[in-house]
Amino acid sequence: MIVTAVLALDHGTTLDETVAAVTALERAGVAAVTVLDAADSSGVTPFESTTLAAHLAMTTSTIGIVAANSALYGFPYHAARRLATLDHLAAGRSGWMLRTATGVDEESAYDWRSTLGPAEELHRATEYAEIALELWASWEDGSQWPDVVTGDFKDDARIHPIDYRSTSFRVAGPLDVPPSPARRPVLFGGVRTEHEAVALRPVVDVAIVVARDRSQAERLVSSARGASRILLAIATEEGGEGLVVGAAEPIAILVDELGVDGVALRGSVSGAAAIADLAAQLGATRDEGPTLAEALGITERMSYGGRAA
Repeated sequence: MIVTAVLALDHGTTLDETVAAVTALERAGVAAVTVLDAADSSGVTPFESTTLAAHLAMTTSTIGIVAANSALYGFPYHAARRLATLDHLAAGRSGWMLRTATGVDEESAYDWRSTLGPAEELHRATEYAEIALELWASWEDGSQWPDVVTGDFKDDARIHPIDYRSTSFRVAGPLDVPPSPARRPVLFGGVRTEHEAVALRPVVDVAIVVARDRSQAERLVSSARGASRILLAIATEEGGEGLVVGAAEPIAILVDELGVDGVALRGSVSGAAAIADLAAQLGATRDEGPTLAEALGITERMSYGGRAA
C-alpha cells in the first residue's frame, strides 16, 4: 500500500523536530511527506513549505519531499523554476502539493483579495499548474549535452517556448532550468468536492480524496478516476481533515473497498511518531527506484510527452 503523510507545523515547531519527524516517517516506509505552512493552517508557523522542503531533501535519502505552494498567487514561471530547482536538490524525489483555494491570511499577506468565486479560482489554479507542466516540458529529451570544448550544455533546437495565453496568464517560456533526474516534480492535489476532482484530474498525478464520510469518499473517488494514483486522506488527530478510521485494519479494508491506491495520513509534526507507527502497521511500501515517480509507480507520466499518453 502507498502511504504518504501530510504534516502541519505547530507554532513552536523547531527545525530539528521537523527533521526528526520526517526521518521517522522515512524509516517507516512512507513514500512521501508534505509539511504544510501557515498558508494552509491559518496560523503562524516558523517555516515556508518550499524552502523547508529544500532542507528536508538534503537531510533524507529515500522519502519523497512534497512542497505546498499556491497555484493562485505569484507568477507560474517563478514557481516552476523554484520547484524544478527543488527537484534537482532532491535528486528527483520532490513533489508539489497544489494549493487551489485562497485563505484569509494569505489574501491579506499578498494584499490582493480575489473577487472570483471558488469555481473561477479553481480554473485559475489549473491554468497555473498547466503552465508549470508546459514549462517543464519545454526541454525535449536529449536537449542537454555538455560540450567541454565550446562550454555549451544544451541544444537550443530542442528547447521551445510555450507561448501560453489565457484570461489570467501570458507566459512565453521556455524555462531556464534544465529537466531534473525525474524530469519534473510529482503533482499532488487535495480534492474536497466532485467539481474539484474533475477539474484537477488532468493536471495532478496524485489525487488525495479529503472526505467527511464514506458516502462522500465514494463520490470523490469516482470523480477522481483518471489520476495516476488516488489516495484517501485519513485524519490521525482530532479535528483533522479526512476520514477518522482509527486502527490499521479498518483503514486497509476501506482502501480495498474503495479501490484506491493508498492513504495520506494527516496530522501534526508533533504527532509524527504515531503516524510512523500507523504507516508501519499498514505495511507502507515504495516501488524500487530513486525518484518519487518511481516510488509511486508513475514513471510513464514523467517522460517527455508522457502526460498526454
